[in-house]
Amino acid sequence: MRKMLLPDCKETTRLVLEGEDRQLQPLERARVRLHWRMCTGCARFGRQVELMREAMGSWRRHAEPEESGRQD
Repeated sequence: MRKMLLPDCKETTRLVLEGEDRQLQPLERARVRLHWRMCTGCARFGRQVELMREAMGSWRRHAEPEESGRQD
C-alpha cells in the first residue's frame, strides 16, 4: 500500500524526531514541510525541536572544559 503524500500529525512528529538522529530523505522532508503548511500545531512543534537543538548545542559549547587546560 502506498503512503499518502500528506502525513498525519503522528507521522509528522515521528519524522521530525527521526530527523534528530538521521538525515531525512528528500521526500520525507517535503512531506513534513507540506504538513507544516497546513497544521500550525505541528509547525510549532518543529520550531520547538529546533530551539531545543540550538539550546543543547549552546549548552555543550559552554559546558566543555577550556582547551587551554586551565581549571578553576
